[in-house]
Amino acid sequence: MTSSQGDRGDAARQALAELLGTTEIDIVNETEGRLPSGEEVRQVSATVRGEPNRAASVVVDASGEAQPLRRLEALYGRGFLAPAAVRERPTLTPTPTPPVTIDPPTNAWTLPECVTEDETVTVFVPKSTVPPKADVYLLADTTLSMAPILSAVQAGIDTVVNSLGGFDVAWGVGNYKDFPIPTPNPYAFQHQLSPTTNLIDVGTAVGSWSPADGSDIPEGQLYALTQVATDSAIGWRPDSKRILVWFGDAPGHDPICTAISGFGTDITEATATLALQGPPTITVVAISTVTGVPAALDADPTVGSSDYGVCTVGGSPGQATNIAAATGGSHTTGVDPTTIINTLISLISAAVQSINHLVLQPSGAIAPFVTSITPPSYDSLAGDVDHTLPFDVTWTGVVDCADDDQVFTGSLDVVADGNVVASKPVTITVPACRWHHSTEMICGLQRGRNDDDKHDDDDKRDECQTVVDGRYATAVTIYNPSTCNVTLVKYFAPLILDGKPVGREPRTVLARPFAKLLLGPGEATLEDCCSLQEAVGPTGGPLVLGVLDIVADHSLEVTVTHTANGAGEAATSINARTIRPRRA
Repeated sequence: MTSSQGDRGDAARQALAELLGTTEIDIVNETEGRLPSGEEVRQVSATVRGEPNRAASVVVDASGEAQPLRRLEALYGRGFLAPAAVRERPTLTPTPTPPVTIDPPTNAWTLPECVTEDETVTVFVPKSTVPPKADVYLLADTTLSMAPILSAVQAGIDTVVNSLGGFDVAWGVGNYKDFPIPTPNPYAFQHQLSPTTNLIDVGTAVGSWSPADGSDIPEGQLYALTQVATDSAIGWRPDSKRILVWFGDAPGHDPICTAISGFGTDITEATATLALQGPPTITVVAISTVTGVPAALDADPTVGSSDYGVCTVGGSPGQATNIAAATGGSHTTGVDPTTIINTLISLISAAVQSINHLVLQPSGAIAPFVTSITPPSYDSLAGDVDHTLPFDVTWTGVVDCADDDQVFTGSLDVVADGNVVASKPVTITVPACRWHHSTEMICGLQRGRNDDDKHDDDDKRDECQTVVDGRYATAVTIYNPSTCNVTLVKYFAPLILDGKPVGREPRTVLARPFAKLLLGPGEATLEDCCSLQEAVGPTGGPLVLGVLDIVADHSLEVTVTHTANGAGEAATSINARTIRPRRA
């Protein structure tokens, strides 16, 4: 170039002062570029001192002539300046990492209706392995006041994207300016690159950021955040943790009304937050830079809001802090061009490696059987240490029996920040309905006491007689009228045992199995007080009374016969009846 650097600088400053109407200006950015003709030029941007978004840009050619950027954009179109070439970088292959494990690794339950089982499921998370995949979307404020930050990020993007070479990280890129569009802003949000592991494309997208526009102080980030959360064109990978790294130096207009955006509804801090919470949640890592208003992203959005005339001026300070907290992210303040690269590396690394929210979640047909999981989640798990996380799981039979066994399959999934990172298969069998033939059985001797024997065998007789004095016997006939073999199991719950009431209210007794047999077609068998000793021991002495339940896989013909012989000269009585089976 023929002109000295000083001459070009003076020409640029003079031209910018004329465009801004004051000599009180600050040069905020200078970048090399190239016209469509191939001529090398320098773009110089400045803001009015104390007004970071009252800005202008000029382009200085080799002769030292300075022309307004707007004039050249009218001639060549926006984005006509070719950025400096981005050095090619190889795509990194992530190294394998240990898996998340679940103990026990499988489940196979048999759960009849109302039956409950409890277990402890232990999830082990090795350090620095979860989530196994992450998408990091870089969202920058590219209004003019951000020029020094954007230049620093463009210069250091190689370092940022190569800092997580051991993980499967894909990088997306976008930037935002503000409404109204197309004047004075070309767009409010520009999606540039869907998450990719091609680092060359990432560098090219970041290198195309051009600091310009903005007009008033608040910007259009609430619209940009909403688009990143809801637009399918963003291209999030479905099985990746989603991290949005958002940096800027001014708050966002709130609301962005439909009249100015063309969006279906008004956009507010609340609606943007809800969109980011998903599911799946997008973890927001917010960074406030020092290049704009003092509180940057957390500043009062009503201050300096001047070009949204069709919208109500509203909103409250603290947008970035609130949004980051609601999505499990963070908000870092006071970042300048000298610290932005290290800040990005530190925050992105922590977000990728840490787990904000980990849950154990049933999926598939087994989900209704899980009636509680305690604790409901583990939160804020650092990525640089191992974690052993126990969950207490309660399983309950919630399905009625049917003619055949019912089998339900699914899994217990470990979900970290919305992504399944481990699963264990679960099978639940609801047994087929059985036929229950239930009857009372009464055996042995019941006799009252008199003065001569009131001290004898006190522990074997009931002061309050359940039955009158006498001798009792029970016979139960069991017949298989079908053409199928029938498997049956006999259960007995003793309520009076050896003359003592063991099951009188409020006490209860569990019916326990004591015999199992196969009854062929046309075969019959007998249960009586003699065979009942398999369940309770000898029954020929003091009174035994309880419930017999014959459980079979087919309906049987069951008849019960009670015989009683009263005290003294009382006659013997006999009573027989058929038991109607119940299916359960």
